[in-house]
Amino acid sequence: MYSFYLLKTNALLLLLGLHLHSLNAQSSLPKLRESLSPKVYNAPKYYDVPKQHVEDIKAIFYESIEFQGKPTRVFAYLGIPKSNKPVPAMVLVHGGGGTAFHQWVKIWNAKGYAAIAMSLEGHMPDDNQKGKLKHDYSGPSRVGMFDDIDKPLKEQWMYHAVSDIMLAHSLIASLPEVDANRIGMTGISWGGVLSSLTSGVDKRFKCVAPVYGAGFLYDSKGHFKDMGKGTEAVLKKKRYWDPANYFAKSKMPTLWVNGDVDAHFSINITSQSHHLIKDNAQLCIHPSMPHGHGAGWDSTRVPEIYTFVDHILKKKGTGLGRISKQPKGLKVKLSFESKVAVKEANIYYLEKDLSYTNENKKFGPGNWQVIKAVVKGNTVTGQLPESCKNYYVNLKDINGNIISSKLVSL
Repeated sequence: MYSFYLLKTNALLLLLGLHLHSLNAQSSLPKLRESLSPKVYNAPKYYDVPKQHVEDIKAIFYESIEFQGKPTRVFAYLGIPKSNKPVPAMVLVHGGGGTAFHQWVKIWNAKGYAAIAMSLEGHMPDDNQKGKLKHDYSGPSRVGMFDDIDKPLKEQWMYHAVSDIMLAHSLIASLPEVDANRIGMTGISWGGVLSSLTSGVDKRFKCVAPVYGAGFLYDSKGHFKDMGKGTEAVLKKKRYWDPANYFAKSKMPTLWVNGDVDAHFSINITSQSHHLIKDNAQLCIHPSMPHGHGAGWDSTRVPEIYTFVDHILKKKGTGLGRISKQPKGLKVKLSFESKVAVKEANIYYLEKDLSYTNENKKFGPGNWQVIKAVVKGNTVTGQLPESCKNYYVNLKDINGNIISSKLVSL
């Protein structure tokens, strides 16, 4: 009997050790924060690019860290709304294949925020603000899924991307029109990966809203499964860049946003990321939300981002509600807190294991079924069929904002 319990205890300790190991950067690699150049905390020099200005939004280059001994610069769009007092600001982090988007800056400017959107892959637009041109001061470009991991740390794309984001904060915070104590960040897709990682490194940001991208990339059921190709040793090294290593102890208010059919970042890793920092985080899962920059910044599709940021940086409105007790099992019951009335609740469920396979030329987990739940006071209840394998619950308030439960796998 003693040996049985000893074996069981050792097995539990092994599992715990493996989990903790997954949340720590590889010991053979340097710690990121300590490896960053002190330069990232100081406002960089920047230069106007008048030919690329778009209405009131300036096109600029700002100086960044060296790459292979050479100076680099980052192209960005910078917009500041007119105001008689300093305004809050947002740093906007694009996704893979993206670049600096003046359209994104304009959206935040219209809402009373200064904003900066930079190109993290060494690009600038052509003379018609279209396309992506490589410029003479480019740093490294993204190579697959951390496929430059065997290069020295300071030559890897992620190292430069994080540095460029922090420099963008330093730049916009230095402007007299901006309140340096009210700066947030949002990122889409790869930008979600980068913004969530940076939130655990740079404590100057007051809030972050990663869209699609999250931590626990190695647990993804979709494209990020195993984070690309390589030997086991290489894959272990790649985990150095998993955002969960960095935001695990973050106290930064975080809004995780994803769709339930996104093949790039499966819903389980968004739920895991939320759970890891649940005391400081909220979760928003949009049914059938497509993957893309337009969907990820659309204020009609994802109003929660703007409600979340407004409440933190402007002390405006009542903010988003919060799930105070998560559901479990087929007999659904959860509790929530909200200063705004919740008008409806829906349970979305799958009658199969969560997987992202190509079915009928659609890469995703298949169609989620939905049933109405009952809202009574601050409690939501519902009953799922025995066939249910995975589910989550969405609550919608009278302002149209969604708050979501964690993903429950049975």
